[in-house]
Amino acid sequence: MSPFPIHFAIDLEPDERLPGEDDKSFDSAGTALERMLSLRSEIEAATGAPVHFGWYVRMDRHIEALYGDPCAIAVRYKSLLNAAAHDGDEVGLHIHVMDRRDDGGWRANYADEKAVYENIRESFGAFRSFFGRQCISARMGDMWTSTAAMRQIARCGARYDVTLETGLRPQGLDALYPGTNSKGWRPSLLGAPLAPFQPYAVDGKKFWVLPLSSYPRNDFHHPGMWLVSAYSSLTTGFRRCRARKMLRPQGVYPPGAVKSALNAALKEGKQPGFCFAIRNFGAGDRVEAFLQALMEMAREKPVKFCTPEEYVRLVTAA
Repeated sequence: MSPFPIHFAIDLEPDERLPGEDDKSFDSAGTALERMLSLRSEIEAATGAPVHFGWYVRMDRHIEALYGDPCAIAVRYKSLLNAAAHDGDEVGLHIHVMDRRDDGGWRANYADEKAVYENIRESFGAFRSFFGRQCISARMGDMWTSTAAMRQIARCGARYDVTLETGLRPQGLDALYPGTNSKGWRPSLLGAPLAPFQPYAVDGKKFWVLPLSSYPRNDFHHPGMWLVSAYSSLTTGFRRCRARKMLRPQGVYPPGAVKSALNAALKEGKQPGFCFAIRNFGAGDRVEAFLQALMEMAREKPVKFCTPEEYVRLVTAA
């Protein structure tokens, strides 16, 4: 019996979501590396299998503007990243598209298609220059994605995109960053596939999208569930009739709710594996509680924390 694959992605980026000159530390990235690497042996003991994580490092224009080097985060934590890669972890890219406002502050700007393409291309170039190899896995930031951006990521040499968040409603970036005049619109992901898929091939090479995992909402007493479910039904042509919630390791869950959410996702039978993402190691107690729930799940079925490449291999072999 093939193990149930889990890809656990960790974004390594500044501590603040929209940092400027006065709050540009990125100490939490180091905390994430140190703590997750220290948990590897515990998870291996619980699952009975080698554990591999995914580390997605910011190397875009915003990082270069803040620190004078797009590789600043990778430079500080080079030894830890090398240790992670040596142990079989995936090291890839996490890409945000930011620009300066007229008042000198920063904003997200995914409406500028040229800037999106250039940020992607330059990030891949910085990665190749620093690590001496091609980046094969990437994640866009701010829960934003587009078909054009995925194509650009594929053209830059990636084979795996771990951005798409299933079940999310459309949202303007100005709502995500209030008062910043942020630009762009996150598309509707209400009908997004739950399983990994291949949207196309680039230069004859296969390109996979690994959607982040979600579960069907079951809070039937909540009027909001019915409203969002109705919206989902209408906008997906009744292909997706239940509102969904993302499985977020850093989310706030009532006691026992993490296991219930995981079971709800498993019961569907439509997700042949789980993909999760965290931002640095904020809310570390929640992350560790979530990991504990996954280790408890391993008592009932074989699971394996793996790289995107192995994730796809296990999914397609099942």
